[in-house]
Amino acid sequence: MVRRHWTYPTTPRGRPPLPDKAQTLIVRLATENPRWGYQRIRGELLHLGCRVSASSIARVLRANGLQPAPRRAATSPTWRAFLRQQAAGILACDFLTVDTVFGQRLNVLFFIQLRTRRVQLAGVTTHPTGAWVAQQARNLLATLDDEATAAGS
Repeated sequence: MVRRHWTYPTTPRGRPPLPDKAQTLIVRLATENPRWGYQRIRGELLHLGCRVSASSIARVLRANGLQPAPRRAATSPTWRAFLRQQAAGILACDFLTVDTVFGQRLNVLFFIQLRTRRVQLAGVTTHPTGAWVAQQARNLLATLDDEATAAGS
């Protein structure tokens, strides 16, 4: 009699289990699209009106013996290779100052092509302005375009 008095009803704890229909859909999406990860599958399920967390998707896939999607870093180039590929089109610019014998300070604008590491002197002025720098950049691009056209001919 005392035993019945002190027993509490057992209620399930934690997250409710996913419906079987959702689990079969997760497995189907993962097998038909082997490159999709948990987040991509979750996004597709959201489009279908089914809210499931990525951790639940991972749990369902593990329970069905499916591995996670392969890391995309293995198929994409490394950061170093990416920068090498992009270096052909990158120009960097900077100013340096030169103090003359007469006490005048000159600002020298120069550009460097990262692919060739070739330095191009753009101009020298005592007071650089934004308009002046923009004009020097346009002049340099016109020169580089002419060189590229001559090299391609």
